[in-house]
Amino acid sequence: MKKLIAIAIAATFLVGIGISSAIATDAPAGAIKVGNFGEKAVVSFDHAQHADGTCISCHHNEADGKYKCTECHKGEAGEAIKIKDAAHKKEVGKCWGCHNKKSPTVVKALKCKDCHVK
Repeated sequence: MKKLIAIAIAATFLVGIGISSAIATDAPAGAIKVGNFGEKAVVSFDHAQHADGTCISCHHNEADGKYKCTECHKGEAGEAIKIKDAAHKKEVGKCWGCHNKKSPTVVKALKCKDCHVK
């Protein structure tokens, strides 16, 4: 009986891994352009350079099928904070935490021109 339960648990685990792998969305290859409604030059973002992070750390609405920042974050605040704040606002912005030299979790400090290339 114990052997049967162990087999059932292992099978359930393997099926779960297979389903989650089939549902997962692969990151786009190469750089993508992230719009910002004209406040600054468009940002060129390469997922491969951010591979050590988890998707959910930026794509916090992925369960709703929303993967593009500008699907929710517009030029002005509405239901969601505006795109500039979603990226840059202290302790909230997804880019701020890793790329602002004042962040306690900075990974690589960047300047505006490093991302907003004209």
